[in-house]
Amino acid sequence: MKFLKKCLSLVFLSFLCFGCTMSQEAFQEIDVSAQELQEKLDAKEDFVLIIEREGCSYCKAIDSYIETTQEEHPGIVLYRLDITDFDLVRQEEDDMTLVSQSEEGQILLDMAPYFLYTPTLYIIENGEATQAGIGYDETTKEVSLWDVDSTIDFDQAKGQELWSFVESGQAE
Repeated sequence: MKFLKKCLSLVFLSFLCFGCTMSQEAFQEIDVSAQELQEKLDAKEDFVLIIEREGCSYCKAIDSYIETTQEEHPGIVLYRLDITDFDLVRQEEDDMTLVSQSEEGQILLDMAPYFLYTPTLYIIENGEATQAGIGYDETTKEVSLWDVDSTIDFDQAKGQELWSFVESGQAE
């Protein structure tokens, strides 16, 4: 009987240990279209979104950092929106907001009317953008924190380490 109890205890402990290692999923970066973004917003989901575009050197730098450090952040899910073809422009040269004639661009601007720079990360809670991490400093590995109700003032913005920002927006 003691032998059976010991065997069951070992099986149980093995299951617990194996279960712990298996429950931690790998980091995921999931590309979404503007329409898929709209569906997530309409469903009032919580998630972190990174907005990037082709030809953006800061986007390349942040992608490289994410690529080399993602294994240190299991369980993190980051949704990625490529806005390269969203036809986002300033109506006037000095404007601090963008406009778009495309449906995709309008979806983004409806969610984030003060969006202006790439990369930008948004923490989305209950289908609403609540916090922005804008730009990327390759030296400090930080994004500039700003609210979503105005265009960023980089001179006033505080920095936060990229992964710390992303982790703060992960659903519990």
